Amino acid sequence: MDSEMERRYSQRMREWARGLEKFALPDWEGLPQLELYMDQIIILLTEYLAPVSRGQEDRAITASIINNYVRMKIVPPPVKKKYSRVHIAFLVVICTLKRSLSISSIQRLLPEDRTEESVRAFYNGFVRQYRDAVEALCAGLSSGRLVLENTEVFGSAAAIFSVLAKDLTEYLLWGDEEDIVD
Repeated sequence: MDSEMERRYSQRMREWARGLEKFALPDWEGLPQLELYMDQIIILLTEYLAPVSRGQEDRAITASIINNYVRMKIVPPPVKKKYSRVHIAFLVVICTLKRSLSISSIQRLLPEDRTEESVRAFYNGFVRQYRDAVEALCAGLSSGRLVLENTEVFGSAAAIFSVLAKDLTEYLLWGDEEDIVD
């Protein structure tokens, strides 16, 4: 790779890390206390997740997608067409993870006990882990520990890490079962 391409690649990695450092999933207390209608939920989720969506339309949050999650019993049904903090927390987690995990794997991560207290504890733990992972990744990039001489190789290494992390997650979630669904 020529030095100009390598410089651009390194610059893009730094830009990505800076954007990631500025992005923060809202904690439980940051979620709306009022129940919201579908159109409000879509606007809210789009706002929450815009920094990591990078404008990609295939990651758009739609009423159809949310209704599918309800129909599949991944998300509890709305009450009188209104969505609570529990719904929002589930949808934030699902929309964050669906970029790398299957819906069936995500479903295994979500708490079976859907009481507000249980979902709050799960969601706050998820947000804490997300923030810790972002901090560790950005620290590694800024310290130079994760930057390789050949940034083209680093791109491949990041892709491989993504695959391995997905495999580990599914191994932990599915145990000995052979029926992992993609």
